[in-house]
Amino acid sequence: MLTPEYLAQLPDALCSLWRQVEDDILRDIARRITAADGLTETAVWQAQRLELLRTVQTDTVNTLAKYTKRSRTEMRRLLTAAGTETLAADDAIHRSAGKSPLPVNESPALLNLLNAGYRQTLGSWQNLTATTASTVTGELEQRLDRAWLQVSSGAFDYGTAIRRTVDDLADGMKYVTYSTGHRDTLEVAVRRCVLTGVNQTAGKLQLARMEELGCEYVEVSAHEGARPTHAVWQGKIYHVGGAVTLDSVRYEDFAAATGYGTGAGLCGWNCRHNFFPFYPGVSALNYTPEKLAALNAKSVPYGGQRYTRYEISQMRRALERRVRKYQRRFLAEDAAGLDTGQTAAKLTATRKSLAAFVQATGGKPDEGRTLLQSVQNNAILKETSGDYKEITAQSIQNVQPFACETLDAAGSRALANAHKKLLLEARKVPLGVEKARCYGLDMQPMGGYYESAASGKSVKIKVPGVDCIVMHTHPSGLTFSPQDLAVFANHASLKLLTAVGNDGNIFAIERTANTNEVALQHKVSKLNEATDKAETKVQVWNLMNAFFEEVQQYGIQYYAGRD
Repeated sequence: MLTPEYLAQLPDALCSLWRQVEDDILRDIARRITAADGLTETAVWQAQRLELLRTVQTDTVNTLAKYTKRSRTEMRRLLTAAGTETLAADDAIHRSAGKSPLPVNESPALLNLLNAGYRQTLGSWQNLTATTASTVTGELEQRLDRAWLQVSSGAFDYGTAIRRTVDDLADGMKYVTYSTGHRDTLEVAVRRCVLTGVNQTAGKLQLARMEELGCEYVEVSAHEGARPTHAVWQGKIYHVGGAVTLDSVRYEDFAAATGYGTGAGLCGWNCRHNFFPFYPGVSALNYTPEKLAALNAKSVPYGGQRYTRYEISQMRRALERRVRKYQRRFLAEDAAGLDTGQTAAKLTATRKSLAAFVQATGGKPDEGRTLLQSVQNNAILKETSGDYKEITAQSIQNVQPFACETLDAAGSRALANAHKKLLLEARKVPLGVEKARCYGLDMQPMGGYYESAASGKSVKIKVPGVDCIVMHTHPSGLTFSPQDLAVFANHASLKLLTAVGNDGNIFAIERTANTNEVALQHKVSKLNEATDKAETKVQVWNLMNAFFEEVQQYGIQYYAGRD
């Protein structure tokens, strides 16, 4: 069985990847619109328009090609992991009923189903992205014709028409076209494709295993926030192959009751339900009638009323869509060289509204849906040099407190002591292995120490959704890497990030009360793009130094123990 929680986060990495594709295409189009030589007389404009559409189509094809291999690899990884996860959980149930399931690798039938599921999911996605270039140019063509008409008729001046065109593309441009004619964004399409493909493949594996072992009953999972049409059948026991009565208990047919095998039913479009084998008289019920009633109850207070978790989830998604709208506008306007001040203010306001709503309704932040450049909460902290230094007694003595806005004097001393302890921990592992730890603003640890898998590898640390301080070691003794700064920018709860060198040198970057989150994320995104293209370390360091100087105007403090 795949749990609702597992399925909810399953497509996140691919959604982040294809959200970046959307942003890349949007920025490219915005740049090219403003680079065009005005909305001129009809004959000249038609030639410019045709050339612009051809260029955008070519660029879109090239952008898709850059991401295709990564997407294919991630899809295979997801299908394999999900298949392994679901069969491991189900086999434990089968064994408890006295069955002896074979290892997956010894079952050609199951392996064939897994491979077929991968091919089907990948094929569905490739069919969709094959429509992207034509869909995007079609959307652009409509906006260009509208802008030309607005200018030529005197309804708007050129500058206003361009801004309206850029904003309209950011707000409503679609990227894929389904066979039905429905159009959607890449982010929405990939979430639907992956979640549906993985769930359907897992279901086929489960039913094949049940047939192999002679199990005829299933229990369907249940979760808060289920759509009403799914809430009626979640958490119940069904019989596979037709309705039956056993020991005076009526079991409805699995497919007929749940819609399994259809897009709108169990394991269908965007469904987070799954099922697992059930042996009457042996297996224990996971969901009692009382538990199911509680899942579907109007249990969430908000704004003087009470809502179901499903209703709250729909309200939250609406707010997230507004945040994403202004994110796209900001990116497009910036690429077009337009003033982004008004959009940045709206983006900041909508993000605050979303954060307040999530807090008021007892939800958890999901920054992956609302960041200009997404990273997973498992933040990867990485330095840029492999020239490692030994940690000595002098290194420990070199660590000194420094003044910052996040901590008072006592807190700064506690931070220095924590840095010393971190170096002492780093002495216990091979040279080049990074150590990290997270603290609350009261300088109390929020968990144990983390370490990288090997020398030269990045350390991964869970960044909580509450205000915190994260520290990690840099064996080279050098400052932050662009990846470190991406982690800092994309986690608003990360108030202070520090890097302590093996020589005891401290680097810190800090949010203040005046931090402009939108500008910070944008500048870090630009920095990462620039450093990716840099050919030498000197170029990287020059870019980094310029960034540290510039970003201070956006309410960011940077501290370096040694210039």
